[in-house]
Amino acid sequence: MRESLAHRVTGRLHVGLALASLALVGFGTLMVWSATLGMSAHDAMFKRHLVGVALGILPLGALWLVDYQKLKAWTGPLMTLLALLIISPRIPGLGATAKGATSWLEIFGVRLFQPSEPAKLLFIVVMAAVIAEFGGKIDEPRDVMKVAGYASLPVVLILLQPDLGTGMVFVAIALGMLLVGGLSGRYFAIAAVVGFLLVGALLALPGPLEPYQKDRLLVFIDPARDPKGAGYNLAQSKIAIGSGGLTGKGIGAGTQSNLNFIPERHTDFIFSVLGEQLGFVGAVTLLGLYLALLAAALSISTSARDLFGALLAAGLIGMWLFQIVENTGMSIGLMPITGIPLPFMSYGASAMVTNLGGVGMLLSVWSRRYGT
Repeated sequence: MRESLAHRVTGRLHVGLALASLALVGFGTLMVWSATLGMSAHDAMFKRHLVGVALGILPLGALWLVDYQKLKAWTGPLMTLLALLIISPRIPGLGATAKGATSWLEIFGVRLFQPSEPAKLLFIVVMAAVIAEFGGKIDEPRDVMKVAGYASLPVVLILLQPDLGTGMVFVAIALGMLLVGGLSGRYFAIAAVVGFLLVGALLALPGPLEPYQKDRLLVFIDPARDPKGAGYNLAQSKIAIGSGGLTGKGIGAGTQSNLNFIPERHTDFIFSVLGEQLGFVGAVTLLGLYLALLAAALSISTSARDLFGALLAAGLIGMWLFQIVENTGMSIGLMPITGIPLPFMSYGASAMVTNLGGVGMLLSVWSRRYGT
C-alpha cells in the first residue's frame, strides 16, 4: 500500500514537471514579448525567442527517448566536447564579445549561440559519471582531488572569458551533485573557506576580474555606492518592482520597462519587468512554478534507479536553483549582479534549448526508474 502510494505520488510529480515546464515556457514567452515592446528589433527578437522554444523541443524529446545510462559510456568524448565548446569563442574568427565576455560563437558575422549553455548539460553528465564511480562515498583525499580536477577545468576556462556568472553556475552544479554523491562534510567546509578567500582575492587583486565585475560586487556590499553608475541597474530594478504593488500595472504598461529605465530588461532583469507589470501576485506565481519544477526534479532524483540518474537530476536542480536565487535575488539587492539569466524566462535561445534539454534528461531518468 505504502509503495503503491509512493509510486502514484511520483507519477503525479512527473506530470507536475511537464506542466510546470510548459507553464514556465508560456510565461517566459509572454514576458519576453512584453519586455521587448518599444525596442526597434522587437519582432525579430520575439521570433528568435520562439525559434529557441521550437529548437528546445528537439533535445527534450531526444534525451527523453534515450536511456540516460547510455550517456555514461560517452563520458570521454563528452568531456572533450565540453572543453571544445567552452574554448571555441577564444578561437580566432569564431568568438564574439558581449557584456565584456567573449562567450558567444560567431561565424562570418552571424552570432550563433552561447557555447557555455549546452556545456552545462555536458558538464552534468560528465560529473555524474565521475562521481558515480565512488558509489556514494567520497572521503579519500585522492578521490576528492580527482573530482575537483574534473570540476575545476571547465570553471577555469569559463572564468578566462571572463564570465563570472556562468562560472558560478558550474560551481553550483558541482556542489549539488557532490552533496548527493557523498562528499564528506569536512570537504564542504574547506570549500566554503576557499570560496570566501577566492572572492576576497578577486576583489583585491588586479587582473582576475574586469573593473565592471568588481563594481557589481562592491555595489552588492554597499548598495548606495555610485547610484548613477555601477549601482544604477539595481536602483532602477528596485523602483520597478516596488512600483508594481500587489497586482502590477499590466502587461506592456510598465513605465520603468517601456521607457527603457531598466537595462537588459529582456534578459538579466526580466524579473524586474514581471514585478512591475504583474506585481506581487505575478512574482509569487512564478516562484510557485519554480517550486513545482524543483519539487518534481527532487522526487525524480530520490526515485532514480541508480546513483548516476540521481546525480543527473541533482545537477539540474543545482543549475536551476542557483540561477533562480541569483537572478531574482540580484533584482532586489539580495545577491550580487552577475548577469545570470532567469531559467525559461529570460530572452535567449541558447538558454531555452539548454533548459528544455534538462527537462528531457529528467524525463529519461523518471521513465526508467523501475529498470534493472
